[in-house]
Amino acid sequence: MLWLLKQEAHRFKGLVSIQGFDRFCPHVAPARVAALKRGLARDPGGTMRAFWRSCGAPDYADPEALNVARLDEGLDWLMHWDAGDAKADLQCPVLALAARDDAVVPPAMTEAVWQGKNILWSPDGGHVLPMRHSAWCARNVLEFAHTLPS
Repeated sequence: MLWLLKQEAHRFKGLVSIQGFDRFCPHVAPARVAALKRGLARDPGGTMRAFWRSCGAPDYADPEALNVARLDEGLDWLMHWDAGDAKADLQCPVLALAARDDAVVPPAMTEAVWQGKNILWSPDGGHVLPMRHSAWCARNVLEFAHTLPS
């Protein structure tokens, strides 16, 4: 969602965030992201396997398929981007879907980002909620979409 908010947030008719945020740091210490960057430089496959395990998706992808430069760029975004103003300026309905056991975007972060509003919680799903509970996510997204004005 961070990337999306940095684009053209003013054009949204509605926004569904699945485990999203408007900024990653300061909710997560920049040192954690910097450690991931160092790990990617040293051992991309091992670093991503450890990350995927922490997300609840071991062996998510073949390490040979990694685009390390793009992953590094994304980690830079996590460290430095702040789309709080874009989120605050949204003039559309918002729905946030989150998992209570998400280790990457934990419940306290979700509550802080969305100020406790319009959040639907799944009791589990890790950081791969759409993969673990695709029907739940789809049902909630469709129900939300049907509430939007034409």
